[in-house]
Amino acid sequence: MGVGPGDPELLTMKAMKRLEDCNLVLYTGSLISEEVKDLFKGKESFDTSSMTMEEIIQKVKEGVSDGKRICIAHDGDPSIYGAISEEIALLGKEGIEAEIVPGVSSFQLSASLLGMELTCPGGPQSIIITRLPQRTKYERKMIVERNSTMVIFLSIHLVRQVQEELLRVFPPDFPAAVVYRAGWKDQLVLKGRISDLEDLVRNYKITKTALIIVSECLRYNGHERSDLYFPGFTHSFRKGRSP
Repeated sequence: MGVGPGDPELLTMKAMKRLEDCNLVLYTGSLISEEVKDLFKGKESFDTSSMTMEEIIQKVKEGVSDGKRICIAHDGDPSIYGAISEEIALLGKEGIEAEIVPGVSSFQLSASLLGMELTCPGGPQSIIITRLPQRTKYERKMIVERNSTMVIFLSIHLVRQVQEELLRVFPPDFPAAVVYRAGWKDQLVLKGRISDLEDLVRNYKITKTALIIVSECLRYNGHERSDLYFPGFTHSFRKGRSP
């Protein structure tokens, strides 16, 4: 179940209902804000930060055997770097069914904090969610594409390498932003250029829990109009007319 990036007001109605109905919550304490943890009060809850996946599955098995209704709370949206594929597969092997409840991702909140659209008229119409390869054996190369909005997760501690990869494709003055701990009380929203990225991150001593957005949409100022809303554009709900 996705519990959003940190602000408890960003939980969906469905997530709140599942929380109300459950009596055991498993969560990663290092990634869940205190305000969201407050929603677990009155229920049995367990911090899984130090546990392996097998230990988490065992905890679920024990809860199910005791007749408990269980929520596994993921920060953001569980479908993005949430390890739910293996979680669901292992639960399935134990005969335990799981429901996925989506949540608001930190990249969506970051776009709101930046006051931007991730796809803008005359600009990118695609969004790439990616990360730098790191320590695990299944890593793939980070995708860098100039004509898309890029959202780079889990790589802020490798910001120099991120910057080098971006500069292979983008000009140094291309717009970029860093959002640190989106939805938390100490969130930071930093705008700049690709050439500024390392300095921005180092100056604010950011080493984790931040993402990078690179996009032409960061400097959109209304200079291009959306065809869909242009007076002369015809679609199934409106006939175009002369401006």
